[in-house]
Amino acid sequence: MSARLVIGFISMSLVAGSAAAQNCCAPAVPQQGIMGETIALPHVLNAALHYEYLRAEDMYTGSDRACDLTGTTTTWKRSTLTLAYGVSSRIGVTAVIPYIWKIKTRYLPAVDTQVKNTTDGLGDVSLVGQFSVIPRDFVTYREVSIGLGVKLPTGATDKRNYGFLLPEELQPGTGSWDFLGSISFYQGWELVDIYASSSYQVTTESEGFKFGSQLFYLLSANLHVMGRLDVSLAFSGTVRGEDRQDGESPESTGRHQLWIVPGLQAQVIPRWLRLQLYFEAPVYQHFNGTQLGSEYNFRLTAASSIPLFHGEE
Repeated sequence: MSARLVIGFISMSLVAGSAAAQNCCAPAVPQQGIMGETIALPHVLNAALHYEYLRAEDMYTGSDRACDLTGTTTTWKRSTLTLAYGVSSRIGVTAVIPYIWKIKTRYLPAVDTQVKNTTDGLGDVSLVGQFSVIPRDFVTYREVSIGLGVKLPTGATDKRNYGFLLPEELQPGTGSWDFLGSISFYQGWELVDIYASSSYQVTTESEGFKFGSQLFYLLSANLHVMGRLDVSLAFSGTVRGEDRQDGESPESTGRHQLWIVPGLQAQVIPRWLRLQLYFEAPVYQHFNGTQLGSEYNFRLTAASSIPLFHGEE
């Protein structure tokens, strides 16, 4: 084995060790973006498959770009199946099942080597129950709902590259049981719908590491352009607390990001197939310390509503 290769392996192990204490490079999309705007109608299953492409590059210190001699970039790809069922007009349940591909590249000037870490696997599954405080009807087209849920540690946390354990940020799962709470408001009119929601994810510790708890918020408007075509504009944000490593806060964790989200929605086949395309661009990013910022996100969704009748219904 050449000296350069030996040095490269040593360098990669150092990189992996330092990255494990710094979740700097994980672009995120609020769960509201894939959980639907309202509780599913009674005895109707809303099934949707989402594909997301999440790109992050350019280091930031606070809100300002910082010099990055390593040229670090990350690409997250995520396919998520969501299943939402209306138990009644007031109660709904949702399952969120993600499969994740992660790629992180970094150039090491000292050894003139580019390190590329890749991983994929089932992510952490979320189960959410929703209750409509003001149930939607066909007079006011208004709904106010609250939700409670849990994120299960179903994703792997022991993936390796080059023989080294990958840092937490690159693992498909977090290893922790996390708890979710949400509140949302929906109002529909003949020409436009508006939707506002906020949710909070309380994280717990796994093997001495704890990701920061997160607040998600979303405000969107959907304009009915013609019979089967809608255009939308939304602002979605994430406020993430600092991570914890063995009871201490690692450097450069915690952030606030705000995206502008234009979108198109087309009802290709009434009830059976609805296609949605969203583009997310950051308009504000502020990081504790120096971290990798988001560049853009794409999301493509195919959704269907399937009636499931009971008894003589």
